[in-house]
Amino acid sequence: MRTLTEREKKLFQILIAVSATIAVFFLIINPIISLKTGSSSDMQKNISDLARIDKIYQDYREIREQKNNYMSQLNRKDANITALVEQWAASAKVTRNIADTRSTQTNIQNKYIKITTTIKLDSVAIEPLLNFIYHIESSNLLLKINYIRIQEAIKGRNTYDVSLKISNFMTQ
Repeated sequence: MRTLTEREKKLFQILIAVSATIAVFFLIINPIISLKTGSSSDMQKNISDLARIDKIYQDYREIREQKNNYMSQLNRKDANITALVEQWAASAKVTRNIADTRSTQTNIQNKYIKITTTIKLDSVAIEPLLNFIYHIESSNLLLKINYIRIQEAIKGRNTYDVSLKISNFMTQ
């Protein structure tokens, strides 16, 4: 067996110290640094995920509120569209200009009722007509104006003949 000299012993001790330092660095210090760096990036990712989930939940609540609003509008059974047309016409001061109002009712998939109303106005000025349309649009019913046809009237200057088609929806 060979004995080591004093110089070899010191070099061996230095080698062990360097190896221990490298081992401590790679086995203890480096994982702690990686964990800290990784945890802060994971934290940022988690925060952005939480913000995204919060946005999705907020969109869900808005959509659910809209759905409930539409369902409450669909469930209204008291909407007599012809009476409402007369009320809107009186508010817009076009009652004397109403020439014809016709309503037809159809069923959609045995669940919904669609009431289509055609309104004809003769010799109406543009401002009362716009007020009439505003009253239709601002009603709290589930209405859709399918079309508006405006033609210049023969009876007077700055007056128009108008045809409106309105669809109203409700549940059966």
